[in-house]
Amino acid sequence: MGGEAEVLVLTQDFDPTVDPVVRSLTAKGARVVRVDTSYFPRSLSFTTSDFDGADRAVMRHHDGDIDREVDLAALAGVWYRRPTAFDFGEEMGEAEREFARHEALHGIGGILRSTDCLWMNRPDLDAVADLKPYQLKLAKQAGLRVPRTLLTNDPDEVARLIKQEGEGSLVYKSLSGGVVHYPGAFPSGLYTAVLGEEIHDHLPRVRHTLCQFQEYIEKAYEVRLTIIGDAYFPVVIDSQGAERTRIDWRADTELRYGDYRPLPEDVVRRTQALMDRLGLVYAAVDFIVTPDGEHVFLESNPNGQFMWMQNDLGLPLGDRIADLLMRGGPFRRGEVEQVGY
Repeated sequence: MGGEAEVLVLTQDFDPTVDPVVRSLTAKGARVVRVDTSYFPRSLSFTTSDFDGADRAVMRHHDGDIDREVDLAALAGVWYRRPTAFDFGEEMGEAEREFARHEALHGIGGILRSTDCLWMNRPDLDAVADLKPYQLKLAKQAGLRVPRTLLTNDPDEVARLIKQEGEGSLVYKSLSGGVVHYPGAFPSGLYTAVLGEEIHDHLPRVRHTLCQFQEYIEKAYEVRLTIIGDAYFPVVIDSQGAERTRIDWRADTELRYGDYRPLPEDVVRRTQALMDRLGLVYAAVDFIVTPDGEHVFLESNPNGQFMWMQNDLGLPLGDRIADLLMRGGPFRRGEVEQVGY
């Protein structure tokens, strides 16, 4: 497609991760249309029709004096990044807004799903791939080691496991990213925590929601693997080099990196099988590497952040995303290329 490639980026207004990729796309000659689904229906419209003897699928964005029209059938790629909810305004009543929202979800979802281009990632696949228990099951089926896991909201189940495994041998880890939004305050992070004797005082709270408990696995280091199509970017994180990051490396913004180490071929092959089952084109995958060198799969985030590694290590992540989106689709998995730093 070359310079004629047209790419649609669906994300919220403030998303600095997108900006370098848009610049790369533009420099490579692509036409980029960046919109948020919150623009619908007031400044964003969708139209499909087969009344005139040919199928027509068009998206129009009205931005002040600028009108942009996108032929959805001609798209090379769509980056479904982090769009926000439709905004119907206050002129509708609550019942009408709910009806309009359902109509839009069915209609726009069906229109976008009908595009025959490369999606990174399709939102329906994103939603399923983000289900952590399902990931763990598929990872095991692909031959990856995963931590032994208890999912429950029954305090007695947790008490029995602590008695069986012993304090200090289990961790609690949230299923949905661990962010708590308190009114009037900044979002609070809930990091992975080792269960000590204090868990006995908090066991009744397990009843309030589904909780995930996993075996604690000794680490030599950790790997954040960014997957962009068939390009694999494994980054070594020296989480054991600082006390704050020993259990959860997200607890410190100043990360320590280790020297580049490519993933073993069997881990690559099994990860590819997992990505194939999940249908993902992009993913951020986390591994523990044990002192014996075994890679243990923790989770795959289908929309994980990556720009911090591009900034810290000079990895060409944004350029690779741009190349993939311009190439068009549908995506077909091929041979993996591991990229170092």
